[in-house]
Amino acid sequence: MADKASTYELERKEDLPSACPSSGHLEGETFATTTRHHHGLGHGHRHHDGHTNGLAPPGHTQPRSSASSATAVNMPAGVDNIRLDTVPTVEDTPGLPRLKYNMMDYKWKLIIVSSLLVIESSLLPIALFYGLWYGTSLRHGIVFAIITAFFGLVTGIEFGLRSLKLILPRDEYRPLGTDPVKDRWKFDFTHMTLSFGYTYMTGILIGASIPHEPIVKPLAMPVPLFFIQMGLQLLWTGWANKKHKKAPCRISSVPKGGRVPPLVLTIVEDIVSVDGAGGKEYRRAINARYEVSKRFREMIARQNWFWGAGALLDGAATMIVIWTIPQEIAYGVAWASPLIFSAIWTVITVIWVRRDLRREKAEWRANAEPSLSNVDTTTQEMQQRSVV
Repeated sequence: MADKASTYELERKEDLPSACPSSGHLEGETFATTTRHHHGLGHGHRHHDGHTNGLAPPGHTQPRSSASSATAVNMPAGVDNIRLDTVPTVEDTPGLPRLKYNMMDYKWKLIIVSSLLVIESSLLPIALFYGLWYGTSLRHGIVFAIITAFFGLVTGIEFGLRSLKLILPRDEYRPLGTDPVKDRWKFDFTHMTLSFGYTYMTGILIGASIPHEPIVKPLAMPVPLFFIQMGLQLLWTGWANKKHKKAPCRISSVPKGGRVPPLVLTIVEDIVSVDGAGGKEYRRAINARYEVSKRFREMIARQNWFWGAGALLDGAATMIVIWTIPQEIAYGVAWASPLIFSAIWTVITVIWVRRDLRREKAEWRANAEPSLSNVDTTTQEMQQRSVV
């Protein structure tokens, strides 16, 4: 069972830097190596939930590891061997990889892009539909031609920019473990997920608006359908991760055959790394944090279920409403419901995640103090024995 549980970590181990609990450097060495350097002891680590790696957080007494655990972790052939020279751990929690990304540094970009996406995906379609449908004498086909022309404008630009970043020769944003030459045209998993969604959403908008009298109810379906798609993907990856299922294909930094990660983890990694310009450094940091911290993994799992169930229920409920009420009302409900859902879920998520991160740091600090004292005591005993 332990071998099965560790498949995911063993597959990704080559790409994950290790955390040094005293200096905080992620320099491609295991925790066991670092511990030997500082205390003359070697420790491996197996998390209580089945995750196995060389990134042992403080607070656990571990058996002496084999000599092989001191081997430095190298990147696979063809992948960069970037060393993170800055200290990537949280200052007051040594050994806990720090997610070195502050959204406040990009607050204006975040505000502008978020506002444009809200306008494009909800407010503008509703305003144009009711304004042109009831306020003008335009043929209904023209009304939807105008609406469709604006749909995807902002997302299309953002999609094009992230495509460009992912195919750049310098390979700053692509997933870990990919070949900079062979995999240059292979996008991350979030990109493929969005591509699939954008394809059928655009197809529905074009197909339902072609008739002389457009079919209004299908024109209200794109966003609820996308929510159903995302909900199913989130729930499936949550189940697959819990059951230690192997990935049927590469899922961003997780290779084919590795343990399926919760989709929330993949989406956060991809969006911050590419759209947020966090780059490969952020990919390494969030994967290292996920490997090291049980509390962080539990938080990710909860958010995955929370967003998966919510998105699926909202999408399915909206689809039912669309086909049971008049089309003029259904159109407004279908384009407004996802925005209301996203706003509520985002507020809850921010509060929830902040609380979990505070608890994670508190638990890490609490476990670190007795661990360090135990190591020092053991070192003193070994020194006394050597003298005798």
